Amino acid sequence: MAGRKTRSTNEILVDILNELAEHTDSEHGLTVKELSDRVGATEKTVHAHLQLLEAQRPMGRTVRRLTAADMRQADSADARPGWCMEPAIDVAELRLFGDGLVLSRIDEEYARESYDRLRVLAGFAGAHSQGLRNIRVPRPYNREFLSNVENLDEAISGKRVVSFRMCDYAVDGSLTLRIDSESGKPREYRADPYQMTYRNGMYYLLCHMHGKNGVAFAHVDRIRDLRIVEGMRQECPLEELHAPDGSLFSLADYLAERLYPWTGQAEDILMHVSSLSCIYDWFERPSVSRVDARTYEVAVHADPQTVLWWALQYSDNVDIDIVQPQSLRDAMAAVGRRLVERYGNSSGEDDV
Repeated sequence: MAGRKTRSTNEILVDILNELAEHTDSEHGLTVKELSDRVGATEKTVHAHLQLLEAQRPMGRTVRRLTAADMRQADSADARPGWCMEPAIDVAELRLFGDGLVLSRIDEEYARESYDRLRVLAGFAGAHSQGLRNIRVPRPYNREFLSNVENLDEAISGKRVVSFRMCDYAVDGSLTLRIDSESGKPREYRADPYQMTYRNGMYYLLCHMHGKNGVAFAHVDRIRDLRIVEGMRQECPLEELHAPDGSLFSLADYLAERLYPWTGQAEDILMHVSSLSCIYDWFERPSVSRVDARTYEVAVHADPQTVLWWALQYSDNVDIDIVQPQSLRDAMAAVGRRLVERYGNSSGEDDV
């Protein structure tokens, strides 16, 4: 009768790592006996491998033995002692990454596959995660989106120039290439890419468009035919950009000054508001003081056009009074007049 095939040391070690990575975390361990049964090796062999892993920290992750004292400090109701591997991400990070996948507007199948890979990195907690729910393929869906993100990341890292075409929406909601009015052909853009960022649930490329001044936003979901332009130098490298006051340009400050993807000039704005929720939910560094029991004075440095849009969305239930600048007060008044002209007729019908 043929004898049982002897397993190599490397095979046993890999199996132990897999078991620890997928079925343990900082509050859930596996005993030496349990690991021995799972990988088909003696307890002595398993214990020797565990001690080796504990000393070497494979892939930068801690391997250690959870004790009864650790269990008294655990938050999980089903915590158990034994050997564990520190997860690469914790359950909170898993949830945030999962939400990011849902927001990314990528293919549903790809999103679920990506989340399953993340679950493995979260160990025991990831294995018991409920996964992604209530997601669907976005409509319209740009099937070049993921390759665009990959190529843009490469271009940003290498400070390269990219070319691409942009899409607009057709009547049925499908994406259709933007046409140049003079040539009648799809319009091609060239840009120096700086950073990709989410703004208001959409993914944008912050960049410098060739032939234009300053910084622009490009909707990544609507980019088609993107390629890296070989042998071309950036027209406006990020390190050569300057703020209006002459200081070095800061992408973080630029984004903080814009509540929506808009490229106007930021200004000092003073306002009185009746609630602070709408302030701290949107503005990064507001200066706030109390005027009276019902009013706060708020100073921000922001793009006035985006502040106008922000104020309109709260105008039905928050008292917002723009004090300065006068130009923003005038813009608010002009919008108000247009709204009255459009909706002021109580019958809901146009005057005859």
